[in-house]
Amino acid sequence: MTLLAELRATAGVDEYLADVEEGLQTALAAYPGVAAEAGAEALEGGKRLRPLLVFLASPEGAAPPVEAAVAVELVHMATLVHDDLVDGARLRHGRPSVWSVYGPRVAIATGDYLFARAFATLAATGARDAVGTLAEAAVSLARGEALQRRQAHDPDTSIESYLERCALKTGKLFEAACRLAGGSGEFGLALGIAFQIADDILDCTGDAADTGKMPGTDLREGTPTLPLLLAAREDEVVRRALAGGPLEGVLVRVASTGALERSREVALEYARRARAQVDGGLRREELLALTDAVVNRER
Repeated sequence: MTLLAELRATAGVDEYLADVEEGLQTALAAYPGVAAEAGAEALEGGKRLRPLLVFLASPEGAAPPVEAAVAVELVHMATLVHDDLVDGARLRHGRPSVWSVYGPRVAIATGDYLFARAFATLAATGARDAVGTLAEAAVSLARGEALQRRQAHDPDTSIESYLERCALKTGKLFEAACRLAGGSGEFGLALGIAFQIADDILDCTGDAADTGKMPGTDLREGTPTLPLLLAAREDEVVRRALAGGPLEGVLVRVASTGALERSREVALEYARRARAQVDGGLRREELLALTDAVVNRER
């Protein structure tokens, strides 16, 4: 059993995630049609890490908010549906992506529908501050995507700019999940950055059977991730590949530079920053374990 699976066995999590699943289905079923159908398919097979984070980050004496978890997961899935279309990715979690099954127009509509249902779900609670928190995260996601497009095929992207992108594209939604639960946003932000760095390492090393996508996707798309940037500083072949040159054998060269190990150290540093934000709350041990789980994973 993986550490993440063990965390899902925490007392109360099964019942909570069952309520989240019901909430997701209710949100999608509000307006039946092809967007709702495609959205339901997109939601299948997800790890539900962000809803789990909402549960674990809820302070002692407070019921973990189901609507917040539903809204965060819908926003997360909306971005994946749109990202797969922009990137031309045919697989997501080992399943065909929405655009590859339904076409680009339906994928755009599906992502928009998921975004809309996320905010409708949260707005129905009457919590205006919560809606503002999620809106801030959604804007950050858009800014992160725009930054990624500007950085494409640029091996001179700075590490600072890469980390900013990690914060915008991943960290801010983790931060929102914690804030919506009443927990530490600083914990969520650092955890999200660690998660993204680990994800970028897996893109260089992972098996498609585990990750649900072909290794080397970032390299093929010219997305400058931490391991690719570190390797490009030492290996001209990697540098040319990231800039749009030949790709054959490049992942092996990335590994030979030690860039994967150095990237992992950065991920571990952000995990340590997240742990530093954990106090003596109700689920302290589980939150500490989560910082290990996001870095030490195979998918």
